[in-house]
Amino acid sequence: MKPPGERNIILIGMPGSGKTTVGQLIANSLGREFFDSDAELARRHGAPCAELINTRGEAAFRELETAVLAGLLSGVSRVIATGGGAVLHNSALLRRNSIVVYLTRDIDAIAAGLTPGERPLSTTADDMRRLYSQRRELYESAAHMTIENSAAPETAAAFACEEIRRHLKARVLIINGPNLNLLGSREPGVYGAGTYSELLELISSAASERGIAVSFFQSNHEGAIIDAIQDADGVYDGLVINPGAYTHYSYAIYDALRAITVPAAEVHISDITKREPFRRVSVTAPACVAQIYGEGFPGYVHALDVLLNIISEDAEND
Repeated sequence: MKPPGERNIILIGMPGSGKTTVGQLIANSLGREFFDSDAELARRHGAPCAELINTRGEAAFRELETAVLAGLLSGVSRVIATGGGAVLHNSALLRRNSIVVYLTRDIDAIAAGLTPGERPLSTTADDMRRLYSQRRELYESAAHMTIENSAAPETAAAFACEEIRRHLKARVLIINGPNLNLLGSREPGVYGAGTYSELLELISSAASERGIAVSFFQSNHEGAIIDAIQDADGVYDGLVINPGAYTHYSYAIYDALRAITVPAAEVHISDITKREPFRRVSVTAPACVAQIYGEGFPGYVHALDVLLNIISEDAEND
C-alpha cells in the first residue's frame, strides 16, 4: 500500500499549456523526479511524437502512449507531464495512485504560439480550438484540481504546490459526542484522568506524524452530530467517531454514517463489553469499518491507522 504522500502528480492539459515547464518547477519545489511522457515516448521509439503520429497513425500512437504512461505510473512520488491527448483513453489510469492537475491557459494564447509542423493534430489555430472544445470536459472530469497558467510559470507552479500539499494529506474528521467534553472530571475511574484538550493534543500529534490533516467536532446534540457527518461527505477522507451514549440507540446517526461515502471508525475510550448491559450494544458500529474500544486515548490513534490503510488502498485503486 502506498500512503497519500507517495501519490504521483500528473499534469494534463492542452498542448502548449505549459505542462513541462510548470511540471519541472513543481518537481523541484516538492523534491520529486520529473518525467515528460512525450519525451519518454520519443526516447523509447526513436522518433518525435509528431513523426510517430504521422508515420503510424493516431490510433497506434495512442497505444504506445498508454504503454509509456503505465510504465511511468508504476513508480511513486513522481511528477509527470502528459501529452495533450493522454486523457482520451487513459483517464482511469492517470488517476490511479495520483493527483491529477489540469493546467489551463487561454486557448488564443496557445494558438498564437503554434509552430508549423510541431503538432500534427493541431496545425492551425482553428484546429487547436476544435481540440480544446472536444477535450475540455475530459480534462475537467479527470482532474483533482485546476490551475491557471496565465501569468509566469513560477506563479502557476506555486499555486499548484499549495493545492498539491493539501491533497497529499489524508483529511480526517474526529467527531466526539455527548459528555466527552467533560473528560478529566467525568468518571476518571472509567475514562481516565486525561482532559479533552489533552486528547486533542494526542490525536493532533499522531496525525502530524502520519501526514494526516485532522479537524475536530464535539457536540452534546444528536442533530448537530448528524449534520457534521453529512457535511463530511466529499470533504474528508475518513471519519473517527465516538458517539457517546448515542452509540446505543441512535439509528439516526447510524443512517447518517450509512448515507455518506466516507469510511468511519467508531471509538470508545472504555471497554464497553465489560460495562452495563445497555453499553455493550452499538447500533452505530455496523455502519463503520471498525470498532475500537478499551484502549483509552490511544484508541483514537489506532482508528487513524485503520483509516489511513483504507485511504491508501482507495488512492491506489482510484
